[in-house]
Amino acid sequence: MGPGLSMHYGTKSDGMDYEVSSSYRLGMVAGGFLDLNISDNLALGYEVLYAQKGSDQEITIYKMVIQNVEEELAKPAVMNVSYYMDYIEIPVLLKVKVLNKPSFGMNAITGTAMALKVKGKHNLDGRVYFPDGDSFTELSIKDSSNLSDVNMFDFSFVYGGSVEYKRKNTYFLEYRFTLGWDYLSLPTYTLMPPVELRNQSYSLLLGMKF
Repeated sequence: MGPGLSMHYGTKSDGMDYEVSSSYRLGMVAGGFLDLNISDNLALGYEVLYAQKGSDQEITIYKMVIQNVEEELAKPAVMNVSYYMDYIEIPVLLKVKVLNKPSFGMNAITGTAMALKVKGKHNLDGRVYFPDGDSFTELSIKDSSNLSDVNMFDFSFVYGGSVEYKRKNTYFLEYRFTLGWDYLSLPTYTLMPPVELRNQSYSLLLGMKF
C-alpha cells in the first residue's frame, strides 16, 4: 500500500474555445498480489488493488452558447471542477530482476491493468461574468454528479521499478506509473459538452512478500 498522485490528461485541438489547467489528486493505493516465478530472473505478477484516482481542473471559457447563440465573452468564465474516481484495479505484470544479491534486489516492472470504477463524484464551482456598465456582474454556477455516465472500465499501461530488502521476509519499495489508454467523457456543466481525458497516476508502494 502507499500514496498515489493522479490526474487527467488530454490533447487540446486547435480552435477550441476554452483552456484546461490540470492539477493532481492525492489518494491511496492498497491491495494484494501473487508472483509466479517463470525463471530465476523473471516473474509474472497478478494483483488486485483499490486505487483512488481523479484530478482538479480549472477550465477557462472564452465562448459560450447564450440563448442558442454562441457569443464571445467579454470576460472569460472560469469553471473549477474536481473529479474523484475510485477503482478496483487488476494489473498483470512482468517483473524482471536486474540485480539479485543475497540481501538486496532490484526489479523492472511492466504490464497492463484493467480497472472497474466503483465510486465516482464530480463537483463544479464556476463563475460567469456579464457586462454591467464599466464593470461585470458575476453569476455563480454549481453542479455535481456521481459520474454514472462515465466509462465503467478503464485500461492502462503500467511500468516502474522496485527495490527489495531480503531478510526472513522480503520487503520492497516500488515506484509505479499507470497510464490509461481509454478516453473518459467527464462532465463539466450542462451547457458545455464533456471533456475527453485519460487517467494517469504515480504510485509509491511499500509491501512485504511472504
